[in-house]
Amino acid sequence: MPRWARGWPEALKARAARYALQRWLGPFLEEPLRLEQLGLDLRGGTGTLRELRLRAAAVDELLAGAGAPLELREGGVGAVTVTVPWAALGTEPVRLRLSGLRLVLRP
Repeated sequence: MPRWARGWPEALKARAARYALQRWLGPFLEEPLRLEQLGLDLRGGTGTLRELRLRAAAVDELLAGAGAPLELREGGVGAVTVTVPWAALGTEPVRLRLSGLRLVLRP
């Protein structure tokens, strides 16, 4: 965990994490993140978001940019786990793991 966050109350850490995740993932989500969706272990460098609905227009832009002749009708993710390597931040990658990915696509 970074030194600057060590003295923060857990509720404040959760709100700060939600803010950062909303900023990075928000454009791809149908609804704003809720604290109830967030599980945190900042000391271990992990956070998990559960039951996310994907915003079709944002996914469609990615598909079009990749040249895929598909559109998203609806989609969701059961869980997104973010792992931050605090001890090696800047030299090791931040990792995202998706589980329970559901996509309904059409040509």
